[in-house]
Amino acid sequence: MFSKLALSNVRKSMKDYLIYFITLVFGVCLFYVFNSMGSQDKMMKLTDSSRDILKILTSTMGYVSIFISIILGFLILYANKFLIKRRKKEFGLYMVLGMDKRKISSMLLLETLFIGVFALAVGLVIGVFASQGLAVITAKLMEVQLKQFRFTFSGAAAIKSIIYFGVIFLVVIVFNTISISRY
Repeated sequence: MFSKLALSNVRKSMKDYLIYFITLVFGVCLFYVFNSMGSQDKMMKLTDSSRDILKILTSTMGYVSIFISIILGFLILYANKFLIKRRKKEFGLYMVLGMDKRKISSMLLLETLFIGVFALAVGLVIGVFASQGLAVITAKLMEVQLKQFRFTFSGAAAIKSIIYFGVIFLVVIVFNTISISRY
């Protein structure tokens, strides 16, 4: 029952959730692209100095990824707070109809979960394709010849992206629970 109501709420509030969804997709895409740089060396003819530069660039991108996850976390919390404020009357109506705060919180959790899982999937797909373009750009910037262009997928980058996204999402879930308990 809650899943139908949550899905219905997501469809009804699609205009509001669209910015939230795009933000999540962009974040997952960035995480994957930054963390997949290490796997792109398979298609390049690298000298030892170029390989060292790529390793430094890869570790730097890992730190940038952490920084972006913190900024994205605050952005997602802000967007979530905005969505909750915008739907305050709806939550009040649910409470008047007899729904307790725990059920409203679980419904909001399902809504966020629906949006989050879909954004994670779309962001990873876009990130995989964007990382291919970044590999070509990196090769041109480093003046390195491409052996041959091969489509590469970095499982480690995907796992890191899922973990970063999961941690941010857990923070959002805790924030939602606290916000609903205050109303």
